[in-house]
Amino acid sequence: MNTLTARGLSLGLVVAVWSLISDYGKVPLSLWAVVVALACFLASGGGIPGLQRTVAGTVSGVVWALLVYTVAASLGRQPIVYALILGAAVFLMVFQQRLPLLSYTAGAVAGAGVSLGLRVTTLQGGIRVAVALAVGAGLGFAGEWVTGRLKTRGA
Repeated sequence: MNTLTARGLSLGLVVAVWSLISDYGKVPLSLWAVVVALACFLASGGGIPGLQRTVAGTVSGVVWALLVYTVAASLGRQPIVYALILGAAVFLMVFQQRLPLLSYTAGAVAGAGVSLGLRVTTLQGGIRVAVALAVGAGLGFAGEWVTGRLKTRGA
């Protein structure tokens, strides 16, 4: 089986299985966040390094989003203040690239975007989003493993 077919089948399989597990198990994690993290894993290059970079990067984005919300709320949450704080946070997400584990800027921005999109305002909500992002990265890693198995069987 060629790589593209094996990858498509394996990713489709792991996403479908997770979707069923989360639906039937009433898992309180956003499927949207899981799929975004899966995409980040794929873009990161995959493997263990991609898994580490994706989890660390996306979770750091959740932390940045919580900080943006907290600081903006403490300063009265005026639109201009919020915009400036968000801009500063994105600057710092890019700047954190100096730390090897947090060097995946796209993951950080994606994690922050998911958090902002889901309107996360509490630590509990942040943890829930961080777990969903980690699950998505894990699904990407699992899909990569399944891809390897499919290619081996088809060879």
